[in-house]
Amino acid sequence: MALSIVLLPFILILIPTFLSSVFAVSPLKTDTLKPGQQLRDWEQLISADGIFTLGFFTPKDSSTSELGSAGLRYLGIWPQSIPINLVWVGNPTESVSDSSGSLSIDTNGVLKITQANAIPILVNQRPAAQLSLVGNVSAILLDTGNFVVREIRPGGVPGRVLWQSFDHPTNTLLPGMKIGFNLRTKKEVSVTSWITDQVPVPGAFRLGLDPSGANQLLVWRRGEIYWSSGILTNNGSSHLNLEVSRHYIDYEFKFDSNKYMKYFSYSIKKANSSVFSSWFLDTLGQITVTFSLSSNNSSTWISESSEPCKTDLKNSSAICITEKPTACRKGSEYFEPRRGYMMENNTGYYPFYYDDSLSAGLSDCHGTCWRNCSCIAFQAFPDGCQYWEKGSKFVPYDSFNSNLVTYVLDSVK
Repeated sequence: MALSIVLLPFILILIPTFLSSVFAVSPLKTDTLKPGQQLRDWEQLISADGIFTLGFFTPKDSSTSELGSAGLRYLGIWPQSIPINLVWVGNPTESVSDSSGSLSIDTNGVLKITQANAIPILVNQRPAAQLSLVGNVSAILLDTGNFVVREIRPGGVPGRVLWQSFDHPTNTLLPGMKIGFNLRTKKEVSVTSWITDQVPVPGAFRLGLDPSGANQLLVWRRGEIYWSSGILTNNGSSHLNLEVSRHYIDYEFKFDSNKYMKYFSYSIKKANSSVFSSWFLDTLGQITVTFSLSSNNSSTWISESSEPCKTDLKNSSAICITEKPTACRKGSEYFEPRRGYMMENNTGYYPFYYDDSLSAGLSDCHGTCWRNCSCIAFQAFPDGCQYWEKGSKFVPYDSFNSNLVTYVLDSVK
């Protein structure tokens, strides 16, 4: 994962970035998309005060290379001129293969991405309220980061909200966004990690509201509770790290319910300058709270993390994932990234087995290897995992496929 580094007195701030340089394109100079219009690949919507941008992007590689404009394309929202992760993706499971994609909205309020030589991708379903529409519809990017399909009544008067991106979060929680339980659809609304830093398909971790009714947040890993925030107050909690940000901004946490939803949301009550805030769930289940303080045409970025991982790692680059102890793993072991390749008795490659599950990410590969006492190393690919067993040998080689990392048990020499 690429990192932007901001150095402030006594604070080293690491901010994950996923945005490709293809963002250097021309916006439409508007925040609204209407029926009959198209937002083409190189165009963008800009919210009224220039806070958020909506457009097509290519996820940035964790190395110095990028996919470029000819790579897989997604519709996303990101803060204008801010080096942090995207806050929303409209087509996480269906990418556009090239730069031919364009976004449009029809008279029923349906957003879709059309592309050359492929079927359209639906961003939203047909809003249920469309059966009694009065007037027109339009899609508007708000300064909150919410992309809203709204009814426009005669005379241009804003009407009902028919659909909004805030009801469909991806890996980031923004102020005003609600996570919890939709009482009408009986579905959970939660924040979900990407499968990898380059693939926004839903991954292994999910951040949501505790279904027991306690005022706390939980992170699940493949359906099992992985982390708890503890009881959450406006001062934070024992497990959610807000120590730095509370010196600059006042949070207001809300646990509430209405006839539509039981939910958690947060807002910023007051600040001595303009503030942007986001909570980001990464591919290893870590929550990163990022905020900015803006004044005099300059911004200061601060980031602090709440890591569910409790392992005392001797190698700072090792994978930090909490796993349950097994008959052969006591919890102090860890897998560290190495450049090179695995050999079995110095005679060749020896894959323990290959899992071609399309939903496997780094944490999934880690968990499978951890639970198998014979597994000493693995590699993670976009479409699965490769493993090596005891008896295999690691051969260091810094020039060996610089984009491919082998994760090796720390005891293996």
